[in-house]
Amino acid sequence: MIQLTKMNGHECLLNHALIEVIEESPDTCITLSNGNRYLVLESAEEIREKIIAFHVEILQRAGTTPATTPFTK
Repeated sequence: MIQLTKMNGHECLLNHALIEVIEESPDTCITLSNGNRYLVLESAEEIREKIIAFHVEILQRAGTTPATTPFTK
């Protein structure tokens, strides 16, 4: 799960595996596969980086080095 900030300033944890679409127009709107939609302060690129960082952390905890994974640049 990734931590995001709702438009009212409250932080929330979002299950990134359910993200279907992220749109910026100009607010960032996340649509989940279950149809729920969320407006957040983070940009699409920031969300992408948070998802990558989450996957890297999981792999590190599992003992896999991020340099050998497709999630690093």
